[in-house]
Amino acid sequence: MIEILSNGEYKSIEHRAVVDPEKPQLSIAALHYPIKGTPIGPLPDLVKANKALYKTIPPEEFLRLKRSSKLDGKRVLDQIKL
Repeated sequence: MIEILSNGEYKSIEHRAVVDPEKPQLSIAALHYPIKGTPIGPLPDLVKANKALYKTIPPEEFLRLKRSSKLDGKRVLDQIKL
């Protein structure tokens, strides 16, 4: 979502984890979503200098794409790229 909001200025990364069988591991998930009805798209101030790289979509559509992508890397970004 940050890559979309920043119009590609901040790149998202794919999560990778390497497990060390000798040490315990702790993972913490933090999920952040906008208020219902808030569109997700490049912020206007970041589009003034360049053209928008991503479509603006409703949060419900973003969540639907996210849920349907499973673990396909950056598939969601590819689907809303202009």
